[in-house]
Amino acid sequence: MKKTVRIKDVKTMTAFAGRFAKVLKGGDIVGLVGDLGTGKTTFIQGLTKAFGVRRPVRSPTFILMQVFKTSAASKKRTGIAQICHIDAYRLKNEDELFAIGFEDYADRRDTVICIEWADRLPAVQWLDHYQEIRFDYDGDGERILTVDKMPIWPD
Repeated sequence: MKKTVRIKDVKTMTAFAGRFAKVLKGGDIVGLVGDLGTGKTTFIQGLTKAFGVRRPVRSPTFILMQVFKTSAASKKRTGIAQICHIDAYRLKNEDELFAIGFEDYADRRDTVICIEWADRLPAVQWLDHYQEIRFDYDGDGERILTVDKMPIWPD
């Protein structure tokens, strides 16, 4: 079931990412798809904030993958101990994804994986627990996020 949400600014994006974080479970893979500047990294910043991550979060375009430990309180509440943030912009194929250690985090019950530019890795979309968020501009400065396969809509 697809749903959409309009995002008018960073504050709204952070709030939505926080609500979205509440419905995630360990083992989930979230594909973030959209053009440059549509808010993928801002979404990740809000998501990691919701899990109590205090380290600065930047797009890992050149290092490809970063792993963020969640806070002790968040881990106790959610069971999620870490967020694995991958930027697939520079990856040529799924083989390169596995070469950076993706399989070390996939299907872990204490990990959520977020992949920016997931559309560059079509095989990932067929994995269990994959869901996708498409980020688009509306032409008036707002973003439109389309969430696919969301079992529970974050209120």
